[in-house]
Amino acid sequence: MKAKIASTDLLLGLQINTFCIAIEDYVSTLGLSASKVAYLISCNPLIQFILTMHPELLKTAHSVTSYKDLLLYGHKNEVLGAIPTLPVFPAILPFVPLANVRSFFVDLVQDCMKSPKFTENIGIKLGIIDLSPEPKPEEGTPNLSVKYATGGHPLLHSTKGIFQGYEVWRDKGDGKGFVHITTSLYADYLDASELPAINISQQWKYKAIYILKGVVIGNWSAEVSIVVLGVV
Repeated sequence: MKAKIASTDLLLGLQINTFCIAIEDYVSTLGLSASKVAYLISCNPLIQFILTMHPELLKTAHSVTSYKDLLLYGHKNEVLGAIPTLPVFPAILPFVPLANVRSFFVDLVQDCMKSPKFTENIGIKLGIIDLSPEPKPEEGTPNLSVKYATGGHPLLHSTKGIFQGYEVWRDKGDGKGFVHITTSLYADYLDASELPAINISQQWKYKAIYILKGVVIGNWSAEVSIVVLGVV
């Protein structure tokens, strides 16, 4: 069995909440420290509060910035509306713990899994077991994407996962079809090839395939394309 720790703030908050709701039923069974469990539970209200308020504050910041720009630099007959409504904080905030609650949570998860009485069923109820199937390299398909980087050059991206990297193939529309241009060992690859002549545009297409232990493996990505333009 493998532990699963969420990789995003929102999912981590949901996971900690699930854990806190269920963990008290297993403190004795798993031989956990009651004080450690109580501490994490005391942290949970603030975690949920901050994760709930954060997107609201971001929206408010955007609204206030737009209002400020209109107030200072509005043109012609534009009229200011009402000042954006600010979020209301509760009079009494939840208990404020020490920093790095995630590290404390991970430590407590490890305590659970070290117990000889820990089972997959308990792990599922606590929300800490990774039930995803083992990745199969032969089925890997790069999720290739492309965007503009500085200077108008294409910047490719694909997650690597268990793979060493990925081969990059490009079709510049010159009749040669797809040509292997590099093997990227990083998630990002900047195609710094010479751009077309000034004010001439071309459509460049890309596809990629993973490599593992120096060998091509898996499926080709979907083709992605971008229009490049010659600049001064």
